[in-house]
Amino acid sequence: MNKAEFFDQLTQAASTYDQDNEWFGFQRGGPVWSRGTWIQFILSAWKLYQNAAANQLQMILLGDTKIRSDPTLLFNFGLAANAKAPQEDKDRLMVSELMNKRRGLAPGGAVKIMGPGSILSAKLWSPALNDALMLGGIHGHQEFHFALNDSEQAAWREITTQSGSVNPDFAKRIAQFGEIARVKSPAKPIEGVWLDFFHRVPRVFWENGNPRVFVREVMGLKFFGYKPIFTPHELGFAYRGGGRPPTFMNYLLALREVGLERRDRPTIMRHLGEFFFNDGNALGKIGA
Repeated sequence: MNKAEFFDQLTQAASTYDQDNEWFGFQRGGPVWSRGTWIQFILSAWKLYQNAAANQLQMILLGDTKIRSDPTLLFNFGLAANAKAPQEDKDRLMVSELMNKRRGLAPGGAVKIMGPGSILSAKLWSPALNDALMLGGIHGHQEFHFALNDSEQAAWREITTQSGSVNPDFAKRIAQFGEIARVKSPAKPIEGVWLDFFHRVPRVFWENGNPRVFVREVMGLKFFGYKPIFTPHELGFAYRGGGRPPTFMNYLLALREVGLERRDRPTIMRHLGEFFFNDGNALGKIGA
């Protein structure tokens, strides 16, 4: 999608974004931590879209906001950013140190941490910007992967059996995704292990009466032709064809279809259950 198409799509979708995201308050300029005007929100989203679409690994990492403060993930994947500094000021020193480490390993020209990476870190965040991240990856049929934060990794370890040694096939994943890769292949089907995990950590989807941003992201994947890929060491999403044309308006209409703007928990969780497990009741108790 070029710049003219991007601006045209978001301009046409402006009223829908405003109606469906009253909590954000586009007409009021967004919340204090993301203050701006509509044109600023579009420009911010466009810069992020460009970097997401061109990210060096052709892979987007999804998950809790804490993953962009994880030094291992940042070193391996970098940040999909629309600014020269990370979203949180406290992470500036860490990013600088990681960049110096990259330069030491690749003195001929290290890829920058900030810019066309795989983990969202953006100024002037908005729901439209988050959708731009997703569309940037979807338009190129990039892979998406769910990265666990520290507490989620701890929950995963409680559910699974740890291995005393590391399967060589998993070594690379350990370096990239952390402890989740250290488990043995479970006795039960891996889909069942992930179902247990989602019930153990319901805030992946739902918290304080509200759907998490991860739900918004997964719904985009669902309606735009992606399928979940479950393994003992990660949860990924791969493009399998079909789906609706990936536009901003189609994204918003899909979110309305599942009741996201209404916080329609039963309908949202039914769609998630169908997407992940071909069972509309599989996640029905989460958030109840």
